Amino acid sequence: MAQDFSKIEIGPAIVEYGSGGTMVTFETTIGGVVLNTETTYREQKTDQTGETIVDKRITGRNVSVTVPFAEYEIDVIPKIMAGAEVVTGTGGSKVLLKTGVGVSLLDTAKIAVIKPIAHKTDPDFWLTLPLAYSETDLSYSFNNENERITNVTLRSTPDEDGVILILGDDTITATP
Repeated sequence: MAQDFSKIEIGPAIVEYGSGGTMVTFETTIGGVVLNTETTYREQKTDQTGETIVDKRITGRNVSVTVPFAEYEIDVIPKIMAGAEVVTGTGGSKVLLKTGVGVSLLDTAKIAVIKPIAHKTDPDFWLTLPLAYSETDLSYSFNNENERITNVTLRSTPDEDGVILILGDDTITATP
């Protein structure tokens, strides 16, 4: 089989989280967008075969996307951080970060789409988390050496069909 170097992909991506007027687009990152899948397994053994593994079964699969967002936009924080709210009044707006204790992240879940910059308009190269909730932490350094980063982790949760990740165009349907 001949090597096809055109299939080697590198480069940054943007992430779109949500849809419509509440969508947040992460276009400026420092450190790169990273997608991870993690599958857990259970080894199957029998008395008759001792410690020999006779089968292995999947017990779960998780998908997450880390986005080190570098743009500081105060109004975006409540859209990506459960337990945060924006207050607008005389002179501007502020964000209140509350403890968030007891907030269900599933209730905040939205679609997330990773679009490589080199293929920003080609859905065949996109990765879609049909239902993802945000775990957001702030890491703001106030010095001359570091940028202020909003660390966003989007964790996929199964949609109604049990899908947690789509590689490629999510509008493609199976042909009978």
